[in-house]
Amino acid sequence: MYLSGQPSPSTAELLSRMQYLTQQLLKDFDPNEASVTLEGIDDLYDYFDRDKLFIVQDGMLHLSKNGQTLASFEEGDLVGVSHSFHMQVPILRTDEYVELVPIDRDDFLRHIYSDKRRQHFWSHYLICQNALLLNYLSDQARQEVKPTAGFQNFSAGEVIIKQGDVGDHVYTIISGEADVFVDNVKVGILSEDEVFGAMAAFTREPRTASVIAANHCTVMAVPQDDFVVLIEAQPKAAVNLIENLARRITIMNQQLIELSGQGHPRE
Repeated sequence: MYLSGQPSPSTAELLSRMQYLTQQLLKDFDPNEASVTLEGIDDLYDYFDRDKLFIVQDGMLHLSKNGQTLASFEEGDLVGVSHSFHMQVPILRTDEYVELVPIDRDDFLRHIYSDKRRQHFWSHYLICQNALLLNYLSDQARQEVKPTAGFQNFSAGEVIIKQGDVGDHVYTIISGEADVFVDNVKVGILSEDEVFGAMAAFTREPRTASVIAANHCTVMAVPQDDFVVLIEAQPKAAVNLIENLARRITIMNQQLIELSGQGHPRE
């Protein structure tokens, strides 16, 4: 069996376990039915009764929902267990050639329950299938909240973001420093690990400042939508952002005080 996406090590281990358990369950079982060949079918159970299971003999069969392939079954896989019990599950389909061996569900269950060792394997098979589903959901959720970050390098004097532009990324300084300008007036410095460009991710308004590399620096760029998802999924990231913003506000307030003092000299 193959799952869509990149499976985690725990998911890969469960897939291997499922393969072993399937082999043990089918050992010494005689399907008593000839294999069938199909090609380009949208739903396997449009052609067979719901009390049928199948062993994939050749080719591949796909588990699909709303046009998306969730899993693919290959030679030796047992398919249709949930379908044969009339569960509301995704369809089994194929675009290409596939050869299947039909199995009567009741014959298969009698085969299992006639031997205590096979009963043991069957219990493990069902538990493993449930664990596989939970791991797969976890893998998918992790991929959804993982930002599609990209690393960019800038030389001294290069503009990283420009005041007035529409913001589409949030940035983090990985190495080096950058200067912050508002209306061509320097108002701050950004150092390693500082986040900038985040306000536009929340307000959807143009950039309020320009950020220019003070020396060679590397930044990580995260798309706005992914950044919002990251903040929602990782509260610690939100705390770090708030701390950065608070520190910058303190620095800007101090600069305003100093500028005010310069504009009104003591008598």
